[in-house]
Amino acid sequence: MAATVLATVKRLLRRLRRVVRRHVLVDVALIAVAVWLTSGVLFALVEGVSLFDGLYWALVTMTTVGYGDITPRTLYGKMIAMLTIISGIAVYTATISLAAGSIVEAAERRRQGYIRYRGVRHVVVVGWTPASEAAIRELRSRGYTGDIVLVTEKPTAVLREAELEGVTLVRGDPTRRDTLLRANVPRANMVIVSTNDDATTVLVVLAVRGLNERARIVAEALHPENVELMHKAGADIVVPTRDLGGRMLATSLIEPGAAMFVENISRAEARPIELHEIPAAPYAGKRYIEVLLEMRKKGLTPVAIRRHGVLISNPSDDMVIEPDDILVVVVPGSAGGGGAGEIGATGQQASVATGSRTGLAGAAGSAGTA
Repeated sequence: MAATVLATVKRLLRRLRRVVRRHVLVDVALIAVAVWLTSGVLFALVEGVSLFDGLYWALVTMTTVGYGDITPRTLYGKMIAMLTIISGIAVYTATISLAAGSIVEAAERRRQGYIRYRGVRHVVVVGWTPASEAAIRELRSRGYTGDIVLVTEKPTAVLREAELEGVTLVRGDPTRRDTLLRANVPRANMVIVSTNDDATTVLVVLAVRGLNERARIVAEALHPENVELMHKAGADIVVPTRDLGGRMLATSLIEPGAAMFVENISRAEARPIELHEIPAAPYAGKRYIEVLLEMRKKGLTPVAIRRHGVLISNPSDDMVIEPDDILVVVVPGSAGGGGAGEIGATGQQASVATGSRTGLAGAAGSAGTA
């Protein structure tokens, strides 16, 4: 038993020595304590006061408070007082300088991404690309107020190219497990992966899914042949951005109306229309055609139903709405007014009700802070 206690004490002393070696501020604090004790004891001996009064005088003198209730009477006492004042000022100045330097260094490390994020139920964006930048701005424009953690190897480019408020940077290789752990991926609610390289994206998706089985993962595929591979790696949704862009260009020539519709819901600002999700529970038991006619009176148009993770586009008129269904609805956008504001709260409720892998508001509800 005694040997175990002794070994534990030795380990604690070794850790304490390592901490003292690493932190200059600890050294300064130890010097301050040594000066205080030495001055207090010497003053008590020279001036003939109690040890408590000597330590009290030393502390008051070192902090340059100087109440004047205890003063040196002898020559040696005055010499001790002068040395104590000089030592106190030096220690105080060093402490303030080191503390200020530590604060500035910590702020710079945070700005450069050398941190460990501690929040939970947040959104992690892996990679700095035009797509990921647009995704972050879209999250904010849609009212997401939770924490967003951006994992990138080039935070300097982020700071130079964009001013993103409320985004925590984590610097490092996104394919490495320790980098994802510093972004607290195991506690994240949703993850967006966009790396400008499909092979890297697949590796990141695999790593993220290995750390978090519940998170909703959305990945960008630059080549359509890699979509299925990303799904197998663990992505819930894969967006083939270049393929979609090419098809939009062709559609704009052949069917411009359809392309204009997609353009309207994809604008960064002043959208004439928007797509939102709302819970279908209030309409449970009704036929789709009945819900369509009822919602049209409010200026809303349901165009699809999400049921158990499967999207049912253009439902049949006789399809019966189930309590757990989610309605995908076209609403007037920021340029059209009205419906978007009305639907915002219910859309967030739908996201919370359907879990972390189905919506954005579930993360906003209890996002942590860094």
